[in-house]
Amino acid sequence: MNNGLLNEHESFLNVALGAAALAEFTAAFQNVAARPESDATLWHLATVLPLVFHETSRRAIAKRLPRSGLRSILTRDPDNDIAQNEPIFNLNERMRAAYGRTLRSLNCGIACGLLDIRGGSITSRSTVPRDACPGVASDIVKCAAKLGAWAAETSAFEYLTILGVEVRR
Repeated sequence: MNNGLLNEHESFLNVALGAAALAEFTAAFQNVAARPESDATLWHLATVLPLVFHETSRRAIAKRLPRSGLRSILTRDPDNDIAQNEPIFNLNERMRAAYGRTLRSLNCGIACGLLDIRGGSITSRSTVPRDACPGVASDIVKCAAKLGAWAAETSAFEYLTILGVEVRR
């Protein structure tokens, strides 16, 4: 097995790293003063791990400036061998596959005091020190924070629509 793929798989299985990513996403979301939604919801959090644990999506997020906004990750980059929007199009399948991991990471974040849920709203109580996450873990946490700030700039409906998330009942 490719060492890069193994590392990505091991990171994805790390529930504590998932909790740190969710906490950073939520903290960054809360730090945006003028936001359409008061707090992040489970819909928001369901997108985080499939985007930041997936190497291509993470690269698309990482290479954009924080002020670029969410739509910037959908822009095709001719200098890159992988179109930036391609990993986003299969986000629905990755969200379904990662939903259990997202819930376990959310539970871990609550148990560790990183996150809190009240009335359906998820808030950050703490963040993880930047030096606590080395290597790829650091990239995952940083991208989660950037994604959280971008998510806060839009309504939940707009955020999910930009990412192409299909909401089924």
